[in-house]
Amino acid sequence: MKVASAMAAAPDHSLPDQHRNWADLKAAYRFLNNPQVTPAEIQRSHREQLRADCATQARILSIQDGSELDFTRHPSVQDLGFVGGGTGQGLLQHSSLAVTTEGKVLGVLHQIWWKRVETPPGETRRQRRARPTESSLWADSIRAVDALDLVPRVIHVMDRGGDCFESMQAAFQTGSGFLTRARHDRYINDGQEKLWPFMQRQSIAGTRDVCVPRRPAKGKRPAQPARVARLAVRFAPVVIPCPRDDPRFKESLRVWAVYIKETDPPAGIEPIEWMLLTNEAVDDLAAANERVDWYTYRWIIEEWHKIEKTGCRLESSQLKTAAALERLAAFTAVVAVRILQLRDLAQAATEPEAIDSASPSEQPAALQAVVPPNWIDMVSYLAKRPPKTLTPRQFWWTIAKRGGFIGRKSDGRPGWQTIWKGWIEVMKLIQGLEIHQAMLREQSCG
Repeated sequence: MKVASAMAAAPDHSLPDQHRNWADLKAAYRFLNNPQVTPAEIQRSHREQLRADCATQARILSIQDGSELDFTRHPSVQDLGFVGGGTGQGLLQHSSLAVTTEGKVLGVLHQIWWKRVETPPGETRRQRRARPTESSLWADSIRAVDALDLVPRVIHVMDRGGDCFESMQAAFQTGSGFLTRARHDRYINDGQEKLWPFMQRQSIAGTRDVCVPRRPAKGKRPAQPARVARLAVRFAPVVIPCPRDDPRFKESLRVWAVYIKETDPPAGIEPIEWMLLTNEAVDDLAAANERVDWYTYRWIIEEWHKIEKTGCRLESSQLKTAAALERLAAFTAVVAVRILQLRDLAQAATEPEAIDSASPSEQPAALQAVVPPNWIDMVSYLAKRPPKTLTPRQFWWTIAKRGGFIGRKSDGRPGWQTIWKGWIEVMKLIQGLEIHQAMLREQSCG
């Protein structure tokens, strides 16, 4: 608890900066280097609370993805694999986040840390199937989440890396749902036609507009201005035959395909195009659009990865073994969830539609029910408002401004870096207030 509290209070600081007392720092190093400590046990209390939160939902999305943790700048670290296409050293972290079907982040369901090694020379197909492979992480994660025995139905949302027969079959075998973006233009149905041509022949069920944010130039990819893209939506049931000459798979899988493509992209801009496969029934346009919405929440885990690496500076750690780094990553994973949740609370409370006298965001009682009095007193002082009248919207707006948010119409919503910066600043002010209050109490007792 002490290690976790120190990390949460200053996630962007190093371990020595988080633990200014030498005894505390030494204890943190011993803890992170203790072979009896496992990442799963570090996250156990988090997952117990997560189970309770999931039980309030009819369905949850388990958003899976992998991300390279690059420690190339720390060559003395032991037992790492290769990253960056073989040019660096580090670990692959494969994680599953629990998210509601409305896009609310609940927590970390499961994590695997994988050390990439060179493929043995002359390895046969049978030998490759007999050993663990990186592509199996998706199916392993599906089975691990199923073992948690969660109350709601779980739908595993995966990007193109999860487009393999093994992961889809694992979802069927566990009774889970899945939604993956297709990577392979595989043969379908009777094996005489391919997925993309088949779906392109289907009639358009409807259209939907999506806001595409501005994208800066990167490498050879040119910059793109923000735009509203109109997408044509098609859907149809398909049968995916099992892979040939692979004794692990016996039966074909009956799934639905949802295909969306931008109808009139600007000149020189690559159109948006997604081919989604799912075992959740798609009987009408509303269901197809819901599946598309679920896939858009996959970007949440990309933000979470960025918070771990940028906000928590995980890749800057000076720990000396891969096992110690995995334990540290187990901590930062939960801290990163907390930062995302704070961001979501702030954005929900500062949405234009939230400014309604009947909205919970405008009710001081709603804030007083969940926020400690010292926080209300401090933020009220900064906002120049009486504590009894401070609303949730005013509370989060003030914290965002302390983090540098200006709040102009063109500024959009405050991001996680802004919210967290403001949160840390206010927390330090409150810590100073609590020290002052303790000193006053000691003087009065003396």
